[in-house]
Amino acid sequence: MLDGTQSIHMEVRVPLHQVRIIDLGTELGIQAEDALWQAYRQVMSKDTKWVLLNFSDTKYIDSAGIGLVTLLLIQAEKDSLEFGAFGLTRHYRNIFVITQLDQVIKIFETEAEALTKINEPGISLIQETSFTDESSNQLDLTQEEIVDPSLENFPWAKPVDRLKVEGFPKEALNLNVEGRKLAGPFQGFGQLWHKTYRIRLENQQLTPAETIQIWKQNLPKFKPAEKRFYPSPAGIQPGEIILINARTEGGPISTGVMVLYSGKNSFTLITPQGHPEAGWVTFSAYKDDLDTVLQVDVLARSSDPLYELAFRLVGTRAQDRIWTHVLTSLAKHLNTRGEIQVFRRLVDAKLQWKNAANIRYNAQIRTILHILLTPIRWISSGVKNFFHSIQQLLTR
Repeated sequence: MLDGTQSIHMEVRVPLHQVRIIDLGTELGIQAEDALWQAYRQVMSKDTKWVLLNFSDTKYIDSAGIGLVTLLLIQAEKDSLEFGAFGLTRHYRNIFVITQLDQVIKIFETEAEALTKINEPGISLIQETSFTDESSNQLDLTQEEIVDPSLENFPWAKPVDRLKVEGFPKEALNLNVEGRKLAGPFQGFGQLWHKTYRIRLENQQLTPAETIQIWKQNLPKFKPAEKRFYPSPAGIQPGEIILINARTEGGPISTGVMVLYSGKNSFTLITPQGHPEAGWVTFSAYKDDLDTVLQVDVLARSSDPLYELAFRLVGTRAQDRIWTHVLTSLAKHLNTRGEIQVFRRLVDAKLQWKNAANIRYNAQIRTILHILLTPIRWISSGVKNFFHSIQQLLTR
């Protein structure tokens, strides 16, 4: 990964009238944030209609980099700009599939193809999408590409159609994860927020990588008591599931997340359908001068109208308490402390009414119904067992 002190520069080119290309360079991570937004400001002009990201030389993308692309795409949509990308390797195409960016951005093989296609009459690079069971990936990856052995040590999860839950203890209630699809920021309903929770550790000698390793190994310990985390037996590895059983102001909820990215200095969790939020949360550690800084970044919007109402009433404060608790607990575990900083930015104020039907997956509603119907299931099971016993006696 690039050292935070290195200067990152991105080139902006004008290959055709109304077209701007941003050459991203070799690495796309949090260090590239300033350069990327500076490049975007350069493409803003009255005659710009299309913005294309050139990934041809990009050798490294972490979850923060995908977050930057997401924010850039949302801004481009606000500015009425069409958006596309080209030059992605097969490995990085997989990232666009699993984060579902492939549903909202047009992806081309090469610059030549992109410039040819965008000149075709009527083409639109921003795709009008809704998150339905029938939606499919634009990239149409073959099964051989998805299970490519060279991806075994890749820090990103492989594309999955539906989530599968295996190997968890009996006390981990699995109601709303098995068989669900993943849901990123574009598949949610409510306002899109970018929230950052940060703590600068005092007198901390551990490297960021050492700190992240401790965080991964002890993630359930740092959550509030009412939030039970159950990582899969493999731990915080790409593609693994973490079940969540929690008590909230709105009642109990059984849900979970998938490990989207697991690198040396950060890891990212992505939500499934029905989770209170649609998006991802990134846990990272880095050096700022001589200090180690721990950070939780949330890029998400509420999943459905009911969750949006809950977030506006109590959810935001509850979320602040959770992540403040996590960072404080981790600092205490490391025998240090620090002051928590919270930053919030409303990225997209509009509600995505096309995704209002997500409420049918609402994990809170389904969990409460499951609990309320438990006595009926017990009675039904008892009656079935009774008649089964009678039948056995009569057939002897």
